[in-house]
Amino acid sequence: MNITILGCGVFGTSLGSVFIDNKNRVTMWSKFQEEVDSLSSKYKKIKFSTDMKNSIKGCNLIVIAIPIEFLEDTIIELKKYYKEQDIVIASKGIDTKKYRLAYEIVLEYINNAHIGVLSGGSFAIDMMNKKIMGLTLATRYNSIKNKIKRGFENKYIKVQYVEDIIGVSLCGALKNVMAIGYGILDGANYPESSRFLYLTESMYEIKYIIRALGGYSNTIMSYAGIDDLMMTCTSVKSRNYTFGNMIGSNSSKIDIDNYKKSTTIEGLGSSYAIYNLLKIKKIDAKICNIIYDILY
Repeated sequence: MNITILGCGVFGTSLGSVFIDNKNRVTMWSKFQEEVDSLSSKYKKIKFSTDMKNSIKGCNLIVIAIPIEFLEDTIIELKKYYKEQDIVIASKGIDTKKYRLAYEIVLEYINNAHIGVLSGGSFAIDMMNKKIMGLTLATRYNSIKNKIKRGFENKYIKVQYVEDIIGVSLCGALKNVMAIGYGILDGANYPESSRFLYLTESMYEIKYIIRALGGYSNTIMSYAGIDDLMMTCTSVKSRNYTFGNMIGSNSSKIDIDNYKKSTTIEGLGSSYAIYNLLKIKKIDAKICNIIYDILY
């Protein structure tokens, strides 16, 4: 298959490496020429380009791995050249302008798109190093399911298939918010008993929010749910956990600000967005509210 990945960050390139392992042809698009030049010398089997039109021409599947804050501009560009290819969204979070999940941004501009959402407990470095992991694909289209089965699943990647696009999208966004809270507790030296109480309550709150916003509550038990939540909350590889830990351990404002500038902390924007979205929808979510109060 011909796969095009929009977004050349670490997660996008790790997805590209899996598709290459499965004998697909991969083109990766970036807006930035310097990024393309840098990655072209590192990943010889992947084609890199800044040309959106030629990047998606003739491809069988488009994978979107753009950070949520830049997604809308990318989809506006994609719409000019889109030829009804299947789309898999790997972007996570909620945008801070209109409080939309990634799939909602895509459908706002390409309303006839066949889409799926891919999420789960998967650090990019582990995927790149071919470590065993599980991801969840939410889609209602057999064509997307078959392409992921054929083009992405292998001996170290297990994919489970559900239809709950809302639930999988919310899990991908909310686990980052909850990870900040877990990091705060750990940084403040709360014991395991307290931290795992928090983790369990976080799981229940995500389940409640999914149901309140129209998803299926049992999605919390998927790889996109409890798997990704536990991994992101408890691992030192998690930027959201690390950020929360700095707050909880009373790091200096300068150190915290420098960390915010040096990396993307998805939970920061998602905390702001989910707080305002739930306020509009008149949904009370205590943990999300507390984390918002701490951060903002």
